[in-house]
Amino acid sequence: MSTEYDIRPLEDGAVFTIDRPAKLNALTKPVLMGLAECLDRLEREGARLLVITGRGEKAFCAGTDLTEMQDMAMEDRLSKSAMARSLFVRLSRSPVLSVAAVNGLALGGGLELAMACTFRIAAQHASFGLPEVKLGLLPAYAGTQFLPALIGRARAEELILTGRTFSLEEALAIGLVHRACPPSAGVEEAAIAFGREATCYSAPAVDAIRQCIAAAGSAVSDSGLDVEDRYVRAVFSGPEAEAGVNAFLNRHK
Repeated sequence: MSTEYDIRPLEDGAVFTIDRPAKLNALTKPVLMGLAECLDRLEREGARLLVITGRGEKAFCAGTDLTEMQDMAMEDRLSKSAMARSLFVRLSRSPVLSVAAVNGLALGGGLELAMACTFRIAAQHASFGLPEVKLGLLPAYAGTQFLPALIGRARAEELILTGRTFSLEEALAIGLVHRACPPSAGVEEAAIAFGREATCYSAPAVDAIRQCIAAAGSAVSDSGLDVEDRYVRAVFSGPEAEAGVNAFLNRHK
């Protein structure tokens, strides 16, 4: 295994830790490849939960490793961007629920990685930003798509075009982060507990709900309703739904 990341198995999944604290856990190709392999295994094994975090207390991930990029030919730079973008979109759509345990800075590609996760929980000192515009660049790992989808076009446009760094308080206010980690708790363990609030329920139901939400637009649409109807029919006729309803009724007799 690469020394740039660590994978800790959980009974229901894994914790993937970017292990480059001296480089603020910046993303390299080996880290991206390691995350892809971890996701491959979890999906193959039918695991339910993936927690992603960074080593140390300074940074979750401060973005792509610019030193690595500087040494690459342009074609290789574009290849790395395409690889990261494809991986993050895949992560966002995976049946494995993912939680970003944001333990510090989440900038550029690091924020894009966090946004690709199903949930985001952050330490009190965490901060966020997409500063690419300050370098004459733009978010390359699907950030221009993730951020508007999560917080709306107007706020996303302001944050991307100014490239400013913002606090946990603001991230919570705009709906980018789901929960703040209590000061007395470790963000990694809090993220595991948070993820299990959803993964403890029926996998078919959870998967169906996520597919329906993904199909929803800014307004109720016939196409979105068709997706919901299709999953309602599939899930309601399944054994887990019947067992859940029967258990509820038996408890209340």
